[in-house]
Amino acid sequence: MRMIKFALVGLAGLVINEFLLFMLTDIFHIYYVISSIVSVEISIISNFIFHELWTFADRQRGSFAQRFLLYNIFSLSGLLVNVGLLFFFTEFFGFFYLISNILAVMVVFFWNFLMSRKWVWSREKCRIGRLNKNPIISLIIPTYNEKHNVRILVPRLFNTLKGYKFEIIFVDDNSPDGTGEVLEELKKKYRITVIHREGRKGLSSAVLDGVRVSKGEIIGIMDADLSHPPEAIPDMVKPIINGEAEVVIGSRYVGCGSIKGWSLKRKLMSKAGNILARPLTGVNDAMSGFIFFRRDVINDVKFRPMSLKIGLEILVKGNYNKAVEVPYIFVDRKFGRSKLGLRESIKYLCHLVHLYFYRINQ
Repeated sequence: MRMIKFALVGLAGLVINEFLLFMLTDIFHIYYVISSIVSVEISIISNFIFHELWTFADRQRGSFAQRFLLYNIFSLSGLLVNVGLLFFFTEFFGFFYLISNILAVMVVFFWNFLMSRKWVWSREKCRIGRLNKNPIISLIIPTYNEKHNVRILVPRLFNTLKGYKFEIIFVDDNSPDGTGEVLEELKKKYRITVIHREGRKGLSSAVLDGVRVSKGEIIGIMDADLSHPPEAIPDMVKPIINGEAEVVIGSRYVGCGSIKGWSLKRKLMSKAGNILARPLTGVNDAMSGFIFFRRDVINDVKFRPMSLKIGLEILVKGNYNKAVEVPYIFVDRKFGRSKLGLRESIKYLCHLVHLYFYRINQ
């Protein structure tokens, strides 16, 4: 059935193609090869719109812009074949150019269908359903040497989350500075869960361990260093609760979002990392560690955390229909040291390679 729809859309595109080719060649007297390039590109745009709304209405992959770009890439390769065959049949076999064009388009049809199904619209589109009126929010916060920051963070979280059903889960990697002990002290006053792990196993695995014991329908991840403001949480969970999106990213690069306290070098590194990751996600701040999502986004997802950027892996591997970005102001830490260094940068690049291969093999 899908191939029939694809064929009908292709037929409509062929009609548009032939009409424009005739008009440009015979009426406007443009060289037929140039006319073919223009007419085929316009028919590509027409076909994409019909496929998006009809042929593959139940399927999706990435953002609208990503799908449009991929479809154009594959269609452009088909365009090159089309023009080549048009020239070959016309010049070497002496066919009338309109007949040559029909033959070329038939060959390209099968290429476009296979590539569209495998790459452009490869996922079943998820249906966004509304959650309960007051769902439980599980906030996962990994810690390593953050004893001063957690004393400030916990009261701010409880003040911000008044009126919500929530649980806060700290996962500490046996911090040498005594963060685990400070969290146990805070636990006597505040309703928090503390997981103590032996050794330093990494932020991403800490998040996954926190998710395993969580109970919420909405899961949030944030840093403990106060760079992620708790006051932004209500704006971040609102689109999920209202059924407007399944994933919400706290973004430094949209709207009034910004970064305070970073050097120019650190900002450039962040920008470069986001540019490398953007083709995978379509979002402006794919490296954000401040993210909320529905639990079912990660159902049956096999994670392979290789760097600090577990949020990026969720964006690439998660099962969701829509992700939105909410601006926030990132303020660099005042206490403790950043975990980012050369070693983590290399891990991030390796992580990107893994995710690109994952997407290719998907």
